[in-house]
Amino acid sequence: MEHIDPLMGVILPYANFFIFLGLAIYFFRKPAREGAAKKRSEFLRVMNEAKKSYDDANEKLSQLKSRQTNLEAEIADLKKTSELTAKTESDRIIADSERLSNHLREEAKRIAAAELSKAKAALRQEIVSAVSVNVKQKITKEVTKDKHLEIVRRNISELKTIKAEG
Repeated sequence: MEHIDPLMGVILPYANFFIFLGLAIYFFRKPAREGAAKKRSEFLRVMNEAKKSYDDANEKLSQLKSRQTNLEAEIADLKKTSELTAKTESDRIIADSERLSNHLREEAKRIAAAELSKAKAALRQEIVSAVSVNVKQKITKEVTKDKHLEIVRRNISELKTIKAEG
């Protein structure tokens, strides 16, 4: 077996390793601490922002839930108000249409009565004209000059008696 120098073979490599490790720690401790502190402060900042965002989101959620509850109540109120307004408006429209219907009915009766009166007057006038023409024709045919003179004399004598009496 070969002879191993315990100093060079076993201790020196470990000693070199520990020296390297000590120097690495000595030189890199400050930048590592600064980097870790920077990472830690960045992490804490991000965590604080996340917590703030979480709190803001929860606050907005509670506001939205409250608003939703209020909106449901407002919708119910608006629905009731709309129904009441619609009922009132429909009642008003029905009442107006009934008044208009009654007015139109009365107006139609009045117009019908006026037209009937007008038609009756026209019919009377037509009958009177027809009778008058008929009577003239009959009188012309039946009354001769002698009869005409007799009627005139009789009327004159009736007038004289009326004048004498009066």
